[in-house]
Amino acid sequence: MSRWRRRAGVAAAAAGLAGVMSVSTAILAQPDVDPAGAAAGTAAAVDLGVGGDPGAGISALQARLTRLPEDWNAWGMLGSAYVAQAQQSADASYYARAEEAFSRSLAVRAEDNVTAVAGQGVLAASRHDFVAALELGQEALRLNPWSPVAHGVTVDALIELGRYDDAATQLQQMVDLRPDVASFTRVSYHRELSGDVDGAREALVQAGRFAFAPADSAFVEQYLGQLALNEGDLARARAHYEEGLRHTPGAPRLLAGRAAVQAAEGDVDAALEDYREATTRLPEPGYLIAYAELLEAHGRADEADEQYAVLDAVAQVMRDAGANPDLELALYYADHARPEAALELAEREWGVRRSVHTEDAYAWALHVNGRDEEALVHAEAAQHTGFRNASFAYHRGMIQKSLGLQDDARASLAEALEINPGFSPLHAPRAAAALDELGGPDELDTAG
Repeated sequence: MSRWRRRAGVAAAAAGLAGVMSVSTAILAQPDVDPAGAAAGTAAAVDLGVGGDPGAGISALQARLTRLPEDWNAWGMLGSAYVAQAQQSADASYYARAEEAFSRSLAVRAEDNVTAVAGQGVLAASRHDFVAALELGQEALRLNPWSPVAHGVTVDALIELGRYDDAATQLQQMVDLRPDVASFTRVSYHRELSGDVDGAREALVQAGRFAFAPADSAFVEQYLGQLALNEGDLARARAHYEEGLRHTPGAPRLLAGRAAVQAAEGDVDAALEDYREATTRLPEPGYLIAYAELLEAHGRADEADEQYAVLDAVAQVMRDAGANPDLELALYYADHARPEAALELAEREWGVRRSVHTEDAYAWALHVNGRDEEALVHAEAAQHTGFRNASFAYHRGMIQKSLGLQDDARASLAEALEINPGFSPLHAPRAAAALDELGGPDELDTAG
């Protein structure tokens, strides 16, 4: 969700954060609307069956286009169904099919074709081309300011480009237009990035009021589980993942989430089985890395290498299909003795994508290349929204340790383990070992 994320001075960062928080609070005001009515509107908007199972939607749309080859709207919807199928299957070949379907739609109707333009934006975002996604989302909004898809892709692009205040403004419009699972889950992520975990959870609870299909309920449970897991609340995370799997048995994203919980609990065999099933169904880079690192952490190096080889193959297929897995790969390369490749990818991403996640990855890539003073600037700047993340704190702490900033390093490493003691099967033990080497959290100098 995998899924996947800046600094002009402390005063400017604080002012920006204040703006994000105030707008996000407004977003959480529940609109006066009947959830059932909103759901009916959503169903009407996807009248050819594309909203639920992409495979069924693809078949229905292909049959319609056989009869009505000039139906520009159906071509646009077919493109969106192909994108959804790519996301659900990790089969990047569907991206090319989507591109062709959108082109066919625009060939029939070049003007005022919001279905195809918004769909192209979703395709660009799915490929992690967020600059193009933003341009297309904004173009779609000019064509139809009431399009929920156009609002959604614009919000996603703004967040991934690190333009959090602009995203908050766009989010408010999206919620006002259509309060539903799509809008409130985006509110949740924005609030999480702002450091407001309770507000993020509240937004997901609100999203659940609009979850009338099993897949929507599972989607909400998945993100409630992720929030709990990121806080180290394993019991709550497990409960959400199990509830999601009750709605959609075998869903790979939920299996991967449950696997992370099981790994943190020490139930390695169960975790590996869930990861195996999840990555078989959905071989996304993030899940493959988590699976391989768990194998590596428990001495199963040959099996880990097999999964790393699968990861390399999947990444190449994604690139061949026009998708961009570079942010995930930058961290992977940094953690697995490929420092030059890590820095090349992270630097390229940072050039266009100024999110906190990109800045953290860039800091870590600089660190493994021995450029710790530069790395620390970016590791500290990655905190500017208030986002609490154990991996971020671990990266910052290890950079501080390399620079001899022992008190700062102890504080950061202790923070990582406080946020989530089992945040990574490889890095959580390294954080604990480094903290012990520095004297442990009890020896922090708190006199100042």
